[in-house]
Amino acid sequence: MKDRLIITVSDIDSTKSYNLNKIIKKVILYIAIIAVFAISISFWIISELNSKLKTLDEQSKVLQTQNKQYNLQIKDKIKDIAALGNTLKDIEDILGVKGDDETSLIKRVTLAKLTSAQKMYMLQTIPNGKPLKNITVTASFGWRKHPITKKKNFHNGIDLRAKRKTEVYATADGVVRFALKKNKGNYGRMVIISHNFGFETLYAHLKYVNVKVGDVVKKGQVIAKTGNSGRSSGPHLHYEVRYASKVLNPSYFIKWSMKNYEKIFEKQRRVEWESLIQMINSQHPKLGQQ
Repeated sequence: MKDRLIITVSDIDSTKSYNLNKIIKKVILYIAIIAVFAISISFWIISELNSKLKTLDEQSKVLQTQNKQYNLQIKDKIKDIAALGNTLKDIEDILGVKGDDETSLIKRVTLAKLTSAQKMYMLQTIPNGKPLKNITVTASFGWRKHPITKKKNFHNGIDLRAKRKTEVYATADGVVRFALKKNKGNYGRMVIISHNFGFETLYAHLKYVNVKVGDVVKKGQVIAKTGNSGRSSGPHLHYEVRYASKVLNPSYFIKWSMKNYEKIFEKQRRVEWESLIQMINSQHPKLGQQ
C-alpha cells in the first residue's frame, strides 16, 4: 500500500510481517500515556508543594504574630524594670534604710544656712504647689492596675480630679519644652515645662493647650484646661514631676511651701539637694546675704 512500510521477517518455521504504521501509533500512544501520567504527577507534586508552602506561610505569620507579642511583652517588662529601678530609692526611704544620718546632715549643714531669699527663689523656680485650685488625688504615684488596660503598670505621676475646662497652672517658672495640641497617644493633649536645675513638669489629658514650645511661663500662669484626651477613663489632670530623667512623687511637691519647707528634703531624697543649693549660692551669691 502507498505510504505504508511493511517489514517481513522470515525464519525456518514461518514468515511474519509487521506494519510499521501500527507500531508508530502504539509508540505514540505509549508516549502520550507516559506524558499524561508525568504531567499528572507534576501537577500533584506542584499542588502538594503549594499546599506545604501555604501551610508554612500561615505558620510563619503565626510565628511573626507571636514574635510581636513577645517583643511587646519584653518591652513592657523592660519598662517595668526601669520603673522599678526608679522607685528603689523611694522604697529605701519608706523602709528607712538610709534615713536619719542623711536627713540630719541636710538639716544641720544645708538648711541652717538657707536664707529667706534662697527659699523664695527655690519655690519660684522648682515645681511646688498646686497645678489646680482644688486638689483631690484619684490615682497615686507608683504601681497600680491601669483603669483601661487592667494591667499592672507603674504610674509616673498622680491623677487629680477635675471637671472639663478647669484651668491648669504652671507650678514654677520655666520654658515650654513640648506642647501637643492634637489628641494623640496615651497622654493626649499635653504640656511639658522645663524648669531650673533639671526639673520638669508634665500636664496631660488636656482639653485645651494655651501655650506653645518656647514660651516663657511664670509660676501660677494658666497654661491649659483639663479634659479627657488620650487614653483616659474620664476628665482629670495627669501631673508629673521629673528630675534628671527620674520620675518623682508629685504629692511631695504639691505640699511643699514656706510653712513646711524642710519636709521636701526628708521626703524626696532622690534630688541632690546639697549640690543644688551650692549651685544656687554660686550663681546668685546675693541670695545668701541676709
